[in-house]
Amino acid sequence: DGRMEEEPPAQAARHPLGIGSKFSVSADGRLQQGPRSIDRQHGPPRTWTEASGALQGVSPPLTTSDGPSPATDTFSDAIMLGRPAKNKGPASLLRVDETSSRGGDFESTDSLDSRVPPPFMSSGEPDDLLTRPSSAVDADDSGVAAVPQRPFKVTQGKTEKPKNEAQIKREKHLVAQIKELERQLNAETLRKKEQAKVSKRKERRRLVVCSRWLPFGLRRDEEGKLQLHDAMASSRSSKVSAYETVLHRFDVTWVGCPSEEIAPEEVDHARDVLDAKSCVPVLLPPEQAERAEVLSAEVIWPLFHYIPLSMLESDTDMIHQRWEDYTHLNKAFATEISKMWKKGDIILVHDYHLMLLPALLRESHPKAEIGWFLHTPFPSAEIYQTLPLRKEILRGVLAANLIGFQIYDYVRHFMNAASRVLGTDVSVESKYILDATHQTAVTVDAFPCGIDRAKFEKMLDSSELKDKVIELQRRFDGKKLLLGYDRMDYVKGIPHKLLALEKFLEANPQWSTQLVLVQIATPPKNDTWRYHKLRNKVHKLVGRINGRFGSLEHAPIVYLDQTVDFVDLCALYFLADALLITSLREGMCEIAFEYIACQQKNNGVLILSEFVGAAQTLGSGALLVNPFNTDEVSRALYEALHMPEQERVERHQYMSEYVTRFSAQHWADDLVTELLTQDQDHSELLTHLTEPTPLPLQPLLEAYKNSSRRLIVLGMLDTVIEYEAFTGMQPLPDALFKDLLALSSDPRNTVVVMSGRERALVTQCLGDLPAWIV
Repeated sequence: DGRMEEEPPAQAARHPLGIGSKFSVSADGRLQQGPRSIDRQHGPPRTWTEASGALQGVSPPLTTSDGPSPATDTFSDAIMLGRPAKNKGPASLLRVDETSSRGGDFESTDSLDSRVPPPFMSSGEPDDLLTRPSSAVDADDSGVAAVPQRPFKVTQGKTEKPKNEAQIKREKHLVAQIKELERQLNAETLRKKEQAKVSKRKERRRLVVCSRWLPFGLRRDEEGKLQLHDAMASSRSSKVSAYETVLHRFDVTWVGCPSEEIAPEEVDHARDVLDAKSCVPVLLPPEQAERAEVLSAEVIWPLFHYIPLSMLESDTDMIHQRWEDYTHLNKAFATEISKMWKKGDIILVHDYHLMLLPALLRESHPKAEIGWFLHTPFPSAEIYQTLPLRKEILRGVLAANLIGFQIYDYVRHFMNAASRVLGTDVSVESKYILDATHQTAVTVDAFPCGIDRAKFEKMLDSSELKDKVIELQRRFDGKKLLLGYDRMDYVKGIPHKLLALEKFLEANPQWSTQLVLVQIATPPKNDTWRYHKLRNKVHKLVGRINGRFGSLEHAPIVYLDQTVDFVDLCALYFLADALLITSLREGMCEIAFEYIACQQKNNGVLILSEFVGAAQTLGSGALLVNPFNTDEVSRALYEALHMPEQERVERHQYMSEYVTRFSAQHWADDLVTELLTQDQDHSELLTHLTEPTPLPLQPLLEAYKNSSRRLIVLGMLDTVIEYEAFTGMQPLPDALFKDLLALSSDPRNTVVVMSGRERALVTQCLGDLPAWIV
């Protein structure tokens, strides 16, 4: 029908329109670049005329199989002159020599990103430039021409439809996967080199894994004697199994606190029992261990989950008191590690409880290879800066050789925080933080955690699980099964989930008897007033929804305030038609991976909060929602229940491949391998960390006296005034104010004070000083 259709992108690669290249149009209408010319593919040669100082292209109507097409001027390498008013497609800008005529020269300027239209192009309007004839393009004095980077041709048929949001997301994630595969290839090369080194060594190196709690605990038998207990065996994923892939290269030793309280007379026996599993216990008096947990649980953990310190309930005295307990905990770990440390040991520290440990270990072992990994989110710099002891914590972490996070967002937040709080330098490649204190280049990178999928697949093959599945199928009798599995915590968004379900049932009352939400809320370790308040709120919501939409025969919500067995959980994972996760903040959310691992046949739908790390790793395979938007979550429930089978299969296959590839074992292997590469020389990166040589005073004074105009630029914090004095709203000292006033009053001087703080605060601090504030 004479409409335009885009040719395959592969053909567009033949057109070398590069930045800064020179182009010319020959007399016969050929576009030339140096000695090479490019033939026009569509239409007869153009003629060129001069109008108002700019060139305007005039082209005869094109002829298609259906005859002339006066309303459509399509082209391959033709140049449309004049400023286009509307265009969505990618283009390069060409400057036209206004003095040229038929064979005018063209200079390519900037190549525009196809995702961002240039300022004079509207991304929300039709593509008039490519659908109007050349004579309809307005010529002006701008001398700007747009050249499409892809060839177009006139064919019979409809114009190709634009890609939908899901396709765009999938393409982005495919690109991310390609980059990740490239990174894996590099890591594998380094891994093989390290394995070759290991095979040449006579002794195996040791990997020391430090975490707040040991993976193997102690419990008492019927007689009250301490026995070894695999604390992770009954959990969904095991720290021990994650390190299976590195056991052939290293001897792994665990350092942490046992979960069971140990009396002083039992210490020696406890150490002997734990030594059988290569565990080194860190033993603290019960009261001290409890106090050490306060800062982590009440200050650091909430802040890292974007729950800032309350201005109304702030207790700075409590924070500083608990800081001493937090420091003592980290020192206790450092003491135990120093007792056992030997040259060649690799130390890997986990989580926010031990953020001072890398610096403490660096003091006693300057050459040690130390890594630190955070399992929770790391907040934006604006949130982190509210932490009273922010500098001490960052300095503690920056003593490590490698700093790892779940996703790249947290990497970026950490780098920004380090730059703003400590003034550290971030390399151009955004991979290193240059620490002037320790004269080291610290690598910061993302290492997404996974699960031990084999553990779930083994359970799925068990007869115990099959019996449980049959039992649950009879109970729910063909109803659609939604599953929620969360710890009872205010960041898990359980009330948000229930409100969204209520909104869905209001809009779709026919579903009130056809679906059931099984919500499991496991109690937290610590019984706090916040937990009781949240639990009461959730109970009221469950009662209200069941009262409105339930009956004697059916309740839309089955709610459990308890921990469920592993076999029961796997059975629910296996049967659930959709898993609903509405966490407000979470580092990764491994529950999503567990659900995918158990969905071998049903191809269930994952509804996932966009504020968890898994939202970036699973991408377009899940239905991403904003848990604060009840309507959006409700619509996602409707989409999940009505999703076509083919789409369910495609989404599940996409996510399943990721869960299989990026397992817990892959995470541990990748993290340790990256840590082993950090002993390389970073001297080139560190050269500019050396303090500059002060200018010679006498020549500087001579230059100052002899100059007619002087520009003096001063930083505000820690230059004009100390940070503590500024935050305390203190004015400048009198002596300093007089010196600055003398400089500013000199008509030959221009004094500029630079600050990122609010202008009102800076002005209040400087007083009547006649200086510029930037």
